Amino acid sequence: MTMTGVHDPYLVSLSIVIAIIGSFTALSLASRIRRSSGRSRAAWLAAAAAALGGGIWSMHFVAMLAFSMPGMLMRYELAPTLLSLCLAIGFTGAGLAIVDWQRASVSRMLAAGLLIGTGVASMHYLGMAAMRMSATLRYDTRWVAVSVAIAIVAATLAVWLAGRDQRSGGRAGASVVMGFAIAGMHYVGMYAATFTRSRGVGEANGLASLGQAYLATAIGLVTLFVLLLGLAAVWVEHLLRTSAEREERLHFFSELNDRLLRSSDAWHAMSAASELLGRKLSASRCAYADVDRDGDRFWIRSDYTAPGQESSVGAYSLDLFGPRAASNLRAGEAVVLRDIARELEPGGGREMFQGISIDAIICCPLIGGDGRLSAIMAVHQDHPRDWTANEILLVKEVVERCWAHVGRIGAEARLRESEERLRLAVDNAEIGFWDLDVVNDALVWPARTKAMFGISPDVPVTLTDFYEGLHPEDREPTAVAFTAAIDPGQRALYDVEYRTVGKEDGIVRWIAAKGRGVFDQSGRCLRVAGTVVEITGRKRAEEALRELNATLEARIATALKDREEVQEALRQSQKMESMGQLTGGVAHDFNNLLTPIIGSLDLLQRKGVGGEREQRLIAGAMQSAERAKILVQRLLAFARRQPLQPVAVDIGKLVSGMGELISSTTGPQVHVVIDAGADLPCARADHNQLEMAILNLSVNARDAMPDGGTLRLSASTAAIGQGHRSGLDPDRYLCIAISDTGSGMDEATLARATEPFFSTKGVGKGTGLGLSMVHGLASQLGGALTLHSQTGVGTTVELWLPVSAGETPVEMAFEKIVSHVATGTALVVDDEDLVRMTTADMLIDLGYHVIEASSGEGAMRLIGAGVRFDVLVTDHLMPGMTGTDLAYAVRDLSPERPVLIVSGYAETAGIDATLPRLTKPFRRDDLAAALSQLRS
Repeated sequence: MTMTGVHDPYLVSLSIVIAIIGSFTALSLASRIRRSSGRSRAAWLAAAAAALGGGIWSMHFVAMLAFSMPGMLMRYELAPTLLSLCLAIGFTGAGLAIVDWQRASVSRMLAAGLLIGTGVASMHYLGMAAMRMSATLRYDTRWVAVSVAIAIVAATLAVWLAGRDQRSGGRAGASVVMGFAIAGMHYVGMYAATFTRSRGVGEANGLASLGQAYLATAIGLVTLFVLLLGLAAVWVEHLLRTSAEREERLHFFSELNDRLLRSSDAWHAMSAASELLGRKLSASRCAYADVDRDGDRFWIRSDYTAPGQESSVGAYSLDLFGPRAASNLRAGEAVVLRDIARELEPGGGREMFQGISIDAIICCPLIGGDGRLSAIMAVHQDHPRDWTANEILLVKEVVERCWAHVGRIGAEARLRESEERLRLAVDNAEIGFWDLDVVNDALVWPARTKAMFGISPDVPVTLTDFYEGLHPEDREPTAVAFTAAIDPGQRALYDVEYRTVGKEDGIVRWIAAKGRGVFDQSGRCLRVAGTVVEITGRKRAEEALRELNATLEARIATALKDREEVQEALRQSQKMESMGQLTGGVAHDFNNLLTPIIGSLDLLQRKGVGGEREQRLIAGAMQSAERAKILVQRLLAFARRQPLQPVAVDIGKLVSGMGELISSTTGPQVHVVIDAGADLPCARADHNQLEMAILNLSVNARDAMPDGGTLRLSASTAAIGQGHRSGLDPDRYLCIAISDTGSGMDEATLARATEPFFSTKGVGKGTGLGLSMVHGLASQLGGALTLHSQTGVGTTVELWLPVSAGETPVEMAFEKIVSHVATGTALVVDDEDLVRMTTADMLIDLGYHVIEASSGEGAMRLIGAGVRFDVLVTDHLMPGMTGTDLAYAVRDLSPERPVLIVSGYAETAGIDATLPRLTKPFRRDDLAAALSQLRS
């Protein structure tokens, strides 16, 4: 006969309560598994398994004891009952052990749910098998399957909830759901059972020695006590862990604060924070980035990287990380991604994150005062990571502290910059300040203010020092102004100028002071503060201006006179420059004119053309041409354009050697005295031109002594200082002096003595170029000419020349080079037909075969046509290709071929100093000598 069972409502409620409390205890213990490792994890795993398995078993046993059938005595066998308990705990422990507590793995979670659910179902039906009663038991397989499914689903739910980081409220709600699910599984399993009365079943075997209600209550209370002990352990562990976390957190933030305080700028502060936070969270990277004003482009300036991780430093675009990250950060919200591959769709930023090895991230933004995204700090993980609430909170708090520190650094930097600007402004403006505490009679002066009173920086000062440091004439007006400033009724601006007498140095200084008083509500003056500026320079300028105004008329007259003198000197300089250019140009043309004249006359004289009368005419023409040549040389010397060949000249030897020549030139009425030391240094000069200058000066001295006298020619060295009468730079110079005892010159004549064409000898007795020529020569050599003269006493002319720098003096050959007949072919190039023809005739007379060309280009065409020659004689200044260019071209073709440049003064600047040169005008012998030197 089928029997119908009943359930005690009290015990049913007790079983559900046990299931709920067991679930809550198991979830609480499982949450510790996620945060522990090693033996600690094993202990928490065993505790969670005991709580969940034991709680389910206890719920099952109490629920079984709540079941009864009228007239039927039920007993339980001890061994199967204990085995069912072991099955519940064992299967639960095994299921929890295979769960991956660091990563959410669906396969492991389902496997664990299946294992635990199977164990719970096995425990249930093994517990049913432990019943001893006079009835047979059958099961409806459909409801058995439903009960097993409920067990597996409830177990999977338990594993899933255990793997989540829940707060107490969420955990309690989950425990209620799990408790009813577990209880439901039991009662569905009971519903699947059918009891049929049967005799012969052993009722004596089993556990029952007490009534079912008492036994169920006892088991329930013991289970609840054990579960409460587990919860107590969880609570104690939570307290200890919270305390440890709080202490660790305090230590972390203490270290963070120390690192931030030691950081001198924002970059170092964020680098230190990134390193500490990355190590704290065991993250792959922790990075800090600045965001551009466009809100998209950002630069990771520095990052902490774990060992084996690559740095993420570089420039990026925020939009490339997907709309979710970009919108959240620009809105000032943190971005938390636990599994980027699952949470982000393709094209939604997933590729960018994974491209820099980011699979999980916490990213916090900084919104600036202008409301835009200014900076980002992010924690990276190279694998999916279920960030806990505490980890997210830690990152946000670190970021907030860093932002606050960076803002403080910026504010301090701006403050220092402002203070530095103020200090620089005060220092550069040379402003001092002062502060008088009227109540305590204390005066504060910085070093600059003390210096204005002649007091050292470290010397203390009082108000007495202020009044004693004032000039006696300024004490009363200064005191009156100060009294008005501290008077509550007037509260006047303290604005005075006074003189101070330095306490330590006695220097009188002018000071301008300004200040105002500070008053309390009752009108009492508490302090007076202000600034002081030294105005000594301004006062002196004002005094100088007053003096200038008083003497303005005289100063204007003097200035006008000085201006006229300067203008006159400028006009004279311009006139001399223009005359020099004119004479130089004329001299150049004269050289070209004189060359064919002198050359032709020289050839006519040599060949004896005509009779005696014709020879006299030729000689007269030659004498005039030579005089014209000398005149041209003097013009060139005056214009400082004569072609000089400066060498080291032994002045002592030159002066001594000219004594006989000067004596024969001046005549017997003039007594010549030579005074030249043997140890004089050499001068840098042109030997021939210097001889001509000395000879000209000697002739001038002779003409100044028509009745005879003494002419002294001396040479010496002298060290010239600043402001010497010669106007030369300070150095050591040689001085050649020519003195006479003639008529001398008055001041007017002396002032014009060096002007060109000025002469006191009368018409036809001189060109007036002697002194000007020597003056030009001296200037061209880097020296000077000075004159001393007194009417009736005589004149001294000094020629100052620079000392040669250790060169060996060149010995000059005075003998004529004997003309000789040469052989070979000469190429003559000149654009002037007469000059070219005369030069060709001279060369033919010397024995050369001559080829003529009227330009450098024409000569090159002849050379290109295969014309051969032995020597090139070319003019320098020609249209198109110059003689120097032609010489270079010929030397490139035949480096050993002799070249002679024929030039006037104007072309010398463009001639290579290494090229042999013959100056126009020249004779046949001059040409022969130059050609001989080419062959030597």
